[in-house]
Amino acid sequence: MDLSVLLADPAARAILHERARSLARSHQVAETAPRELVLRFTLGNEQYALPATATREVIRCESVAPLPAVHPAILGLVNVRGRLLVCLDLRPLLGLPTPPSQSTMYLLIVSAGGMEVALLVDQVVSIQPEHLTLHPTPAAIAGRSAGWVRGVDDQLALHLDPDGLLGDPRLATSTD
Repeated sequence: MDLSVLLADPAARAILHERARSLARSHQVAETAPRELVLRFTLGNEQYALPATATREVIRCESVAPLPAVHPAILGLVNVRGRLLVCLDLRPLLGLPTPPSQSTMYLLIVSAGGMEVALLVDQVVSIQPEHLTLHPTPAAIAGRSAGWVRGVDDQLALHLDPDGLLGDPRLATSTD
């Protein structure tokens, strides 16, 4: 179709102008969106993400010393270069099945809210800066995550809030 025919029609011209404005706006937003360094990891077949700034290091899971009478998400204690850290498994909090073995897994050493813990994960997928566009958390997950899931990205990874996670009352242990 000839462009001059489209430009001669006022309705078509209005549609073209609106489309051009829309494309210009979305392009500006993408360029100005802040980049965040994100660490992506897997639990089972699902992908999750944390701000990489909250992750101090990634190490292979050697052994976990179990603790009695704690929430199922608290696996026990791990020794990281002479420091004892609580080891958390997010699977019970997210309704995921327990893994068959910890021997091939990794620990993310995460600091948030003045605490440092080790998160048990299957594997680390990537650590890279990303322009994040997060969508609302699905209702089925939002109820279990108690506010520590920030949202879902375009690759369907759940983005976790480390401060919210470590502040989850289900992970508090009694000192009585």
